[in-house]
Amino acid sequence: MIGIKFYDREKELAVLEKAYLRSGSDFIVISGRRRIGKSRLVEEFKEKKALNLLIVPKEEKQVAKDLEQEIRLKTGYSPIFVTLKDALEYLFEQNTPLVYLDEFSNVLAVNQAIPYELQRLWDKYKESKQVMIIVSGSYAGMMNRLFTIKKAPLFNRATNTLSLEPLSFKTTTEILADFGVKSALEQIRFYCVFGGVPFYYVLIEKVDNRVFENVVNALFFDVGAQLKEEGENVLRQEFGNAYVKYYAVLEAISAGYVSLNEISQKLGIRSTTLSKYLRALQQDYKLVERIVPYGEKPVRSKRGLYFVKDNTLSFWFSLVYGKTVVPSKQELDLFISKRFERLCQDFLGSYLSEQGERVLWVGKWWGSVKVGKKIEQREIDVVIETDVALYLGECKWTNQKISARELSWLKESAEGINKSNKQVKFVLFAKSGFEFFDEKDVLFFETKTIARHRH
Repeated sequence: MIGIKFYDREKELAVLEKAYLRSGSDFIVISGRRRIGKSRLVEEFKEKKALNLLIVPKEEKQVAKDLEQEIRLKTGYSPIFVTLKDALEYLFEQNTPLVYLDEFSNVLAVNQAIPYELQRLWDKYKESKQVMIIVSGSYAGMMNRLFTIKKAPLFNRATNTLSLEPLSFKTTTEILADFGVKSALEQIRFYCVFGGVPFYYVLIEKVDNRVFENVVNALFFDVGAQLKEEGENVLRQEFGNAYVKYYAVLEAISAGYVSLNEISQKLGIRSTTLSKYLRALQQDYKLVERIVPYGEKPVRSKRGLYFVKDNTLSFWFSLVYGKTVVPSKQELDLFISKRFERLCQDFLGSYLSEQGERVLWVGKWWGSVKVGKKIEQREIDVVIETDVALYLGECKWTNQKISARELSWLKESAEGINKSNKQVKFVLFAKSGFEFFDEKDVLFFETKTIARHRH
């Protein structure tokens, strides 16, 4: 991750610093998807004397040898280890101040007994030694098997757990501005494709011409493009032998099959079986989100729709996977318009929180509305309920300015919503600005306002 300066993560660094300074032993677990910046976080923290081991799936004796060499490099001396268990016990016995085991979930491929050995060593030494162990892992399923579920060997052993989320839109605008990408419009386009994954911005910095289309071509489509197989690589490494099933589910969702019934019919999988995969994609891997229309309870609603949560994975499935030509400007704009809606939801939620309102619900709405004598199916892109009001928003990613017609359409659509006797305020988000601004109870946000607002 070295190459760009370190952004954000101040809260996570503070947790590590506090743990390092207090007396007694600490066991810190850092989790998060591949390329989210786990190793970089620890690199920023461990300017202290630390032992560092990247665990790769190979023979245990070789992994023990790697740790042996690391100890010798940092201390000048190390005994010879035949097993990883012996090496770990040595670290505890020597009261090693800081040990970092990167990609710890790979120990299951090295020796499935190692987590139980670490459990034994931790329980034996945690009270008598001053040792700080940091472990990190990219694969959610593996980390759950090690730490989260009740029968996991290291369940309840962690003294602190840090789950790294993607960087905020605000932080990515700072990164892009430092790269020379200062246009609000361009910053939003980059975010809608690359999200908040730090590694992608390391790659963006290396592209000579950082115009959005050029970066997309360079990273996804050119000969040797580093992200050409990104979706497949992420899924293969995360899901292992179950890769094919999860891949098929994500491919179907990206192709527009977004209800449980649609995905089931597309894949020929029974709904009960499919639900297991969708639940894992939502809860364990956080790659998919299920949304329901405003006013319905998520657990009970049968109208839930599924979407790929990660911007880059969604882009890869939609416009890279199986494609032989670079997407057209129209295809790019269509994709960005859909991700722009989610960005507007997040932005408005943060904006209203800063105004002192308590956000109760964030999402969208779709359903039937009576317009004149006809019943029409309508959709509202942004719905946010606070303790003060109900905000209904429309997002337009077009080259035309928004006119009063869009506001009238939004107000018509609002007739289909149960407003819970709350004051209703309307919100318009525009790529290219507005033809009017003088409307009561209407908020107007242009791209430059969204990108420059430091929420």
